[in-house]
Amino acid sequence: MAAALIQSLDEPEPSTEEVEAAWAEEIQQRLVDVDAVTPVPWPEARRRILAAANGRREAR
Repeated sequence: MAAALIQSLDEPEPSTEEVEAAWAEEIQQRLVDVDAVTPVPWPEARRRILAAANGRREAR
């Protein structure tokens, strides 16, 4: 692992365009991920969180 880190120091830094393109891709993927999730109203989410914290698995 140390060798990989040291080698990475010798690699050229990505250009601003490459960094911006990578962030744009990451943002698009996160939007896809968010759109794939069904939102849960806060009271329901809170109930599930509290149940999990108490070691119970609640039916959905």
